[in-house]
Amino acid sequence: MRISSNQLFQQGLSAMIDKQSTLSRTQLEISSGQRIATAADDPVGAVRAAGLDAAIVRGEQYVKNAGFARTRLAAEESAVDNAINVLQRLRDLTLQANNASQSNESRAAIGREVREQLDNLLGIANTAMGDGNYLFSGYQEKVQPFSFSNGTLTYHGDDGRRDIQLGPGRSVADADPGSQVFAGIRKGNGDFEALANSANTGSAVVSVGSVTDKTAWDERTYEIVFTSPTNYDIVDDTSTVISSGTYNEGDTIELAGVSVGLSGPAAAGDRFTVRASERSDVMSIVEQLAQTLETTANTSGERAAQSNGLNVALSDISRAIDHLVEVQTSIGARLNVVDQEENLNENVNVQLQGTLSGIRDADIVEAATRFNQTLISLQAAQQAFARVQQLSLFNVL
Repeated sequence: MRISSNQLFQQGLSAMIDKQSTLSRTQLEISSGQRIATAADDPVGAVRAAGLDAAIVRGEQYVKNAGFARTRLAAEESAVDNAINVLQRLRDLTLQANNASQSNESRAAIGREVREQLDNLLGIANTAMGDGNYLFSGYQEKVQPFSFSNGTLTYHGDDGRRDIQLGPGRSVADADPGSQVFAGIRKGNGDFEALANSANTGSAVVSVGSVTDKTAWDERTYEIVFTSPTNYDIVDDTSTVISSGTYNEGDTIELAGVSVGLSGPAAAGDRFTVRASERSDVMSIVEQLAQTLETTANTSGERAAQSNGLNVALSDISRAIDHLVEVQTSIGARLNVVDQEENLNENVNVQLQGTLSGIRDADIVEAATRFNQTLISLQAAQQAFARVQQLSLFNVL
């Protein structure tokens, strides 16, 4: 078979171009550190690498989300903790004020501190983040959540809770709406309230009471009505007398599955109401305490009314503290979830990065060896091509 000079030339040229192309790819592999520059280099590996890239991006976003949620939850936890500390101080002040040795003036002084603590609580409820967004406004982050005027708390936010995704199928609320943190508190002992009528003339003081039989407590409203200093009727919400009894100071009166204690002398016409616990808010509870302390009490009846009011405030504050502790517990549980999910996503990302490296990254030592081998082959091809170019019949004539 005859091979023309042109064929020899084209074969030599093609061999050099092929070696140069291989050399260029190998050099790019070494300089970039990656084995796959285009899908053509390894179609299957390229597809797997693309999937791993997407998974890593998602994981990194989950980690960022965890950091954002932690910042918000930590701020809420701090605010709730501050509110609990304020309420604990108010409970101490209430106990201090509910002492017979206190005068109208000293109680009024305590009342002034209560007012200051009320302002402090309102400031906590209106906590704003560093970006200016309010923490307890629900979805209405730009709206100040609370205002308090004339003894009435108004909530301007909504009940929205923003869920932050921490992983596939796993999310956590980054804060609680103020309506669920600072309001919705069950008064009294959480089951019922025992209240003295403001028109009472005796000196009897009612205790918080307790439920003795949950099956018998029907959450209706009852009144203990004194027909004389030593006799009383129990009247239901249909004005029907359901039982009667004799009262001795310090007695415990039982009705409809609950019991309440009374201390001090009663007077004919005195009334004490037992009703299912109503819901209130932190600020209104503290406002009522301040008003009770600011009320002058000179007679035994007025002092008894004030003592009853302080007892109510004490139980309501205790319930508010319990409520906030429950919120705090919920926040702590969510922070634990955030930490767990963040650690999980970071570990998964490390594993994904390792897998991706195995698919995409170049073996530099192997690539360098291959580069040298290709370079030698290219040089040999170039030398052969140069020799072919010199072939001619004129050289032998």
